[in-house]
Amino acid sequence: MRLRPPWKGFLSLSVFEQHPAHRPGGYAPEFLGAERPRSFTERSMDLLLEEMDDADVQWGVVMGRQADESFGRVPNEDIYELVEAYPDRFMGFPALDGGRPRDAVDEIHKVAEHSRMPGVHLEPMGTQPARRADDRTFYPLYAEAERLNVIFAITGGGIMGPDYTYVDPIAIQRVAKDFPGLTLIMCHGGWPWVHQALAVAFACPNVYVSPDMYLTYPDMPGALEYVRAANLLLEDRLMFGTAYPTRPLRNSVEVFHQLPFRDDRVRRKVLHDTAARLLGLDG
Repeated sequence: MRLRPPWKGFLSLSVFEQHPAHRPGGYAPEFLGAERPRSFTERSMDLLLEEMDDADVQWGVVMGRQADESFGRVPNEDIYELVEAYPDRFMGFPALDGGRPRDAVDEIHKVAEHSRMPGVHLEPMGTQPARRADDRTFYPLYAEAERLNVIFAITGGGIMGPDYTYVDPIAIQRVAKDFPGLTLIMCHGGWPWVHQALAVAFACPNVYVSPDMYLTYPDMPGALEYVRAANLLLEDRLMFGTAYPTRPLRNSVEVFHQLPFRDDRVRRKVLHDTAARLLGLDG
């Protein structure tokens, strides 16, 4: 989940800069002790596919971005072209521009007709002006996605936004309760509101949690709470992700296998089965 490939518009994202800390909310993964993937340093799709094979990653779920330009923006056309070029390796979540609701509804309609686009992606705190997930501006988008059975991924964590109240998972809980037929994925796992995010998922059966890098960075504060939740409450709604290119894929997979999941059955659900079922890849 949440793989940003070295492809066209993705190269404008702040995460693809060697030293993006000068951008608002920017950071360098090296600051967290992570090396960069070779496919990142050489901007090579061929190398990314090799790295995916080496890490036994069959599918990359690509999240687009239509946020504040300081973070970079990815034209949704680039995501459609990527999926068409690599139909057996990538699935896409085109991004919605929360500041342009009419265009966002049109994008939801387009996604609903595409077999390799299971959902859409929104970064509420990255819109202009920054908003929270339960802002009424977004409610027509949620309603249309619910009607068309389009999955809605929301970046509900991380370092974007004016402050951390903008990623408080309580906002996603309100959306989940107001649209009980809408499947929601909480990208970045609600970090740093980890306990609150897991409580929201526990209370709302239509909420899935994808902690991505916040689960697979060694010594990341809160990472073990996601594991404990999967062991006790959420084994069917926690999903593995990497947030590539923040670190090599193989490193993320190796760290995942070292985490104290209760047994291999739970580990396989988080690593593969839940996402395969949700994205229609298990049939």
